This record gives sequence, C-alpha cells and structure tokens, in this order.
Amino acid sequence: MKRFLFPVAIIAALAVTFSSAPRAVASLFSTHHAAASPTPSPTTAPLPTATPEPPNIAIPRLQAEIKANPNDQDAMTELASEYLSINQPNLSLPLTQHLLAMGDKNAQVYFLDGYGQQAEGQIGNAIADLEQASTLDPTNVAVLANLASLYLSVNHPADAERVANRAVTFNKTNPDAYMALGGVYSTESHYEDARLQFEQAFSLDKTQTKPLFAIAQTYISQNNIPMALQTVNRALAVDPGSVDGLVMKADLYGREHDDVHASEAYDDAAVAAPTDEQKVAVEVRKAQFFASEHKDAQAAAVYQQIVASYPNIGLSYIAYGSYLAVTLHEVDQAVVQFRKGLAIDPDDEDGLRDMGEYELQHNDPADAVTYLKHLTDVAPSAEAYELLGAAYNRLHEYALQKDACGKSFSAQRTPDTLGCIAGADYELHNYGEASRIFDVLDSAARGFLDQNPQLLFVAAKTYASNHERDKAIAAYERLLSMLPRGSKEYKSIQKALADLDKSH
Repeated sequence: MKRFLFPVAIIAALAVTFSSAPRAVASLFSTHHAAASPTPSPTTAPLPTATPEPPNIAIPRLQAEIKANPNDQDAMTELASEYLSINQPNLSLPLTQHLLAMGDKNAQVYFLDGYGQQAEGQIGNAIADLEQASTLDPTNVAVLANLASLYLSVNHPADAERVANRAVTFNKTNPDAYMALGGVYSTESHYEDARLQFEQAFSLDKTQTKPLFAIAQTYISQNNIPMALQTVNRALAVDPGSVDGLVMKADLYGREHDDVHASEAYDDAAVAAPTDEQKVAVEVRKAQFFASEHKDAQAAAVYQQIVASYPNIGLSYIAYGSYLAVTLHEVDQAVVQFRKGLAIDPDDEDGLRDMGEYELQHNDPADAVTYLKHLTDVAPSAEAYELLGAAYNRLHEYALQKDACGKSFSAQRTPDTLGCIAGADYELHNYGEASRIFDVLDSAARGFLDQNPQLLFVAAKTYASNHERDKAIAAYERLLSMLPRGSKEYKSIQKALADLDKSH
C-alpha cells in the first residue's frame, strides 16, 4: 500500500504550517484591510466551526458576488481562501495576484498568495510573500511560524530561528509560538532545546496533545523508543481515544519487535476509530507490521479477516491486493482484489495506480490509460501524469503523451519527465524543440542521458533530423562506447554514423 490513513509517527515540526486549515486563514487578521498593529495580533484562532459553510455552498455564493461586483476585494479574498481549502491553488493564485495588482497589499492577501505559491512549488515566491506579510503584521504567530517553516525548507536555519524567536517574544501565552520555535530546533537536531519549547507549549494548554507527540518524535529521531513510548502514553492519558496516538504506540512497539503489545495497540486503535474506513486502515497497518516482520501467515490472516469483516470497504480489497502483489508476488490474484476494490470505490488512488501499472506491464495500454486518466482526475500528481504519459506513448498518442508529461514536469521537475517531453516532440517531428530539451538535459542533468541509452539514441536521431550533424555524431559515439563490439546494436549505430557521413 502506498497510502496510510495514519502516519508512522505524528510529526509536529511546527504548530501552524501551510498544511493547517486554510479555511481559517481569514481569522488570522483582525480586518481585511487594516494596517499592521504594533502589538501582537489579537487572534490566531480558527474561525468558529459550529455551523461552517461548506465549500460547495461558499464557492458559488462568492463567485456570484464577484460576478455582480468584479471589484469586491473581500469576496475575492474569501474565495481564494475557499479554493485553498479544497487544494486548488491554481484557482486561488489568480485571485490573490489580482488583489495585489489592485493594490490590496495587506498581510492576509500576502499570506494567501504565499500559501498558494508554496502549494505550487514556488518556494521563493512563497517566502517573499510571507516576508511581506511579516512586515505588515510583524507579531502574527501564524505568519511567523509559516515563514520559519519556509526558511527551513530552503536551509536557512538562522532566519528560521530569528522569526520563530520573534513569534515567542510577542506571543508568550500562545502555544503555537513555542511549537514553531521547537520545530526549528528539532529540524536542527537540537532535541533538548526543542523539547523545552514543546513542554512550554503543553504547559499553556494541557488539553492539547500535539506538543507531546512532537516530543515523542524527537525521541524517535534519537532512536530512544522507550522515552518515545513514555511520552505517547502521556498523550494518551490526556486523550485515551486518540486513534493516531494508539497507532503511534503500536508502531513504536513494532520497532521493538514486540508483537504482542503492537498487536494489542493496533486492536485498541481499531476499536477507537470512528468509521469503518478508519478501522480498515488501522487493521491494514497491523497486517503490514506482520508482513514487515516476515510473518506472512499472520499478515495473510489479518488481511483475510479485514475482507471478511468489511466487505463493503474498497480499501479492504485494495490493501489485500497490494500485499498479494508486492509480498507474495501473486499478481493475478492481486488483480482480482484490485478490481473488487475499485468496483466499490472507483476513486481509490492506490487501486487506480496499481491497475494502471499492471495493464502497462501486461501490454494493454488502452486499459492503462482508462485507469491512469481517472487517477489524474481524482488525485493529480507528477507520478500519475508520468504514468499516463507512458501509457499514451505505448498507444503512439504522442501529443497526449507530451501533454501528460508536461503536467508531470510542472508538478515535479525531473529529468525523466523532461525526457518524456523530448521523446514526444521527436515523434511529433518537433525536432527543434526536442533538440533544445536534450541540450538542457545534457547540461543540467549531467550523466542522465548516458544512464538512459534509449533516450540518448532518441537524442542522436533528433540531432540528425534537426541537421545538427556534430551533435548527432557525438551522441552516437557515446552510444557506441556503451555497446559490445560486433553486437547488432553496435552495427546499427555504426550504420547511422556512416549515413551521417554520406549526407555531409
């Protein structure tokens, strides 16, 4: 399985991060268009949640307000926040960029724009936005905590410490400030200092377990499992029904190869889980533990029990299928389980991915496209688009291959996806564009083409087709150095070089 409902360890690097409730962003600032206050921001608490307006209602309402009044800056700000709440930064960024262009340069807009920029992988832009927000609202703990997190992501620990310390200085009664500083220290492996900050956060609100889980994580980072377990038990004393806490406890026993206590903790977590889907996720994790211990009889028994107990949950079959395929190498039986799971939950990401890969490997690219196209609809990612591009390549749908690989490259700039684009351009006779991409690959990802001789061969043919004879010769000669003399492939490259000489 590639997806777990509950993490191996609850990592609390920062209390307020860009992954925390975006719909609460509006509450971080006292007014929409007020100047920065010289005193700590009056509130960083989330918006009231007793009767929240769901996005499917809020978004059409705000869209209608903007249509009626295209200059309604408050509606634009709220709509940008709503789009972020449903993980659509591509829709929020045009709004925040428009607000900034209109002169609406307040801390909230910069915060929202930074949130969207980070979600789109534009870390430099996100940092610039948060720096602007911190200038306009210099004591806001959420702004400072997120800025510290961004500084850490680009390896600027001194800057991260500076802004996290500022958060503590101006927010001495706010646990989030100490969580932010503790997160910085933890990232720097200053675990004792981190624990002091997390303990201070817990002392300010002993109903919250997040600081205790953060402390447990520092002990895990030091491989001090007994202390980690002791700290998790402190958290469970506060919240005995915490499913995440019970799973973390089970995982820690698992790291000590304590089958009995690990199994008991997983069972306790399954009982505490409020929905059947979550119960299945916990039981799957238990089965995975036994599989990791090479106790396949116990693992198989747990998977079979899951299927028997929760026959209406797609994850039951998808998880069992993954076990059959990956651990037991019973691929045909795994496919049976995947199909059962997808019949119940057609949007299951793991099932769609696994079936797409299976069909690719078994020479049915049309079916692979069906699964992978749906995967990109329900869970767009660089990996999903890359797999879809490979399926289109097998169907000789090179324009669609280029589009899919282009989306993959936009999400995660890797040499593989750039090579996929270049290969599609070659097939589409876009030799000039393909040539430029291969030049970039050779200069920016040195050694990549030599590690992928099939792509180097396409590069050589591209250069030849683009009348770049010297580059083509150099690429073919690199290929020759990799091939056994006298082999069929070696002779083929020799012929290609001879043809270049004749055409000169």
